Amino acid sequence: MVNNGVPRLCGGTFFTQLLLSRKPTVSQRQRTQGETDVFHNEDVLFALLQIIQPDAVKPTGNSFETYTTNFKKCGGSIGEDLKFENEYVMSAFNKRMSDDYPAVLRAMTVFCAEYIDTRETTQEHQNLVKRLIELIRDDVTVTDEVMFRVDDNGTKLNRKALVKITEASLPDFLLAVWAFAVTRRNGVGQATIVAWTRNPNNVKGRYNGIDGSSIKQEIKVDCGVVCEESGNGQSTETDEPSARQSEPQSDTATASQVVNNGFLFQQFGENNKQIIGNVGTLIINND
Repeated sequence: MVNNGVPRLCGGTFFTQLLLSRKPTVSQRQRTQGETDVFHNEDVLFALLQIIQPDAVKPTGNSFETYTTNFKKCGGSIGEDLKFENEYVMSAFNKRMSDDYPAVLRAMTVFCAEYIDTRETTQEHQNLVKRLIELIRDDVTVTDEVMFRVDDNGTKLNRKALVKITEASLPDFLLAVWAFAVTRRNGVGQATIVAWTRNPNNVKGRYNGIDGSSIKQEIKVDCGVVCEESGNGQSTETDEPSARQSEPQSDTATASQVVNNGFLFQQFGENNKQIIGNVGTLIINND
């Protein structure tokens, strides 16, 4: 509901919504042992900063944590480390968005895989999209001329059309909203943050804002595929950036894997391998 300049979409209010859908990082058992179950706010914000400025360097000490808190609250100094008001940095970002959009999108896709809870059981990625649509819809300062890209086909919609979508690409949509929000003066969202943390139980700071429930239709949200560079310079695809590093090595492989991984033949030699063609399995015989 729009009331006294609330809500407003800006960097801080976008960041607040993003944090509500962070990926958990530890198990229930680890949480009971005192380990944190989410990424720190400053980790998420720095990753967002790197989408704007890929060569950004995270400062040491506690200053960045303070600036992150101020950015989220839409009040106080955000220092020189967050160069969202630097015209040269933002100009370079806008040029990359125009000239090399696929590269910027890849960065946001990696961000989504790393930081956003995309589990089917929680549907946090869908909830995030719905909350952002509510925020854009209810911000009267977002004019109908402002267009947000919603899918990998390049479809762009304004605030009135967004409320009707049934499909969305999470990386494309988040990138579009982030690119728009970060260029707005962060202080414009301060009243929104106050309203979102005001609650009848007087629990200071607990979120009590938009929840996406006014967007009634189901939205199928595509989270994108993270591409990695293989050793031969070719792109490979994986749903999780670190999945391959954590997979245990197996003594068997499919026939197609044998073809693609000829180094196995070199490693074990002709006398130590047996291929069963019909089954399509490589058996390493170490006897």
